[in-house]
Amino acid sequence: MARAMRPVVVLMLLATILFVVDGLLDHAASNQPILDEYKGVGWTSFVFAIANLLMTVAVARGSERTLLGRIALSAFFIVERPLTAFVLGPKPITSVAVHVATAVVELVILVGALRVWRLGHSLVPADMDAMFSLDPSGVAAVPAPIAPAASEPKAANAARSAGSGGSAWLLGILTLLLAAILVADGAAAGFIPGGRDWGTSGDSSGWLVYLFAVTILVVATRAVHGGTVALRLLLVLALIFFVERAFSPFALKVIEPVQLALHGLAAFIALALALATASAIRGGSGAASSRRASSAT
Repeated sequence: MARAMRPVVVLMLLATILFVVDGLLDHAASNQPILDEYKGVGWTSFVFAIANLLMTVAVARGSERTLLGRIALSAFFIVERPLTAFVLGPKPITSVAVHVATAVVELVILVGALRVWRLGHSLVPADMDAMFSLDPSGVAAVPAPIAPAASEPKAANAARSAGSGGSAWLLGILTLLLAAILVADGAAAGFIPGGRDWGTSGDSSGWLVYLFAVTILVVATRAVHGGTVALRLLLVLALIFFVERAFSPFALKVIEPVQLALHGLAAFIALALALATASAIRGGSGAASSRRASSAT
């Protein structure tokens, strides 16, 4: 499995270099203070580079949760890099090319990381850390994947995992926080009784955050009780909201500091919710693997 992890780690290091190069090219082309260039967000390329480097180190050391977070960030960067190459203003062709190249690298990282993560689900949880580690001695101890047994349905195990103790509480708290931030964002934008007009396009569509909040609360209500379909739907919704909250300020031209802060906070909470949900789903699969290993012995 170390052989499968190494290309992912190398590509993550390459993406870090591309983020730095892109930030330098954008800064040289804008000829403005770094905090003011490209509508005040040009400096984020350097933040992405630092965050990516830290995640690369964590993934190389065998952190499965960090790998899940990197999968989510790859999905974000696949959209963010091409979009910011054009919507923030004119950029030199070299900068646009680096943006697109970074998006392509992120796509390869996403595919490779998903492959490693799915292979990890076929192992007993006790061997999970060794599987994700790049240490050859740890990899040698990893047993062959265990064939699934028809007598252990995954749905029942996922239900026990998500519905038990801390996992259910974590999902519930994160969902409530995300819903509260979405409602606060709608109120801050003026979508309250007697406020601005409500519509379906442009600036007048900001009231949709209330619909987002209701939707994720309804799905989470079933997910915290261990519904397999609800857990997977909650994961998808959390990832969608993560991308939507991160990019909607550009599409709606949000410049108010409070709204920008609420968008950023909601994006991070949505990412945390996606990681917690993925962990709950994996916990259900891991419980099934443990029972199969016990019955085999």
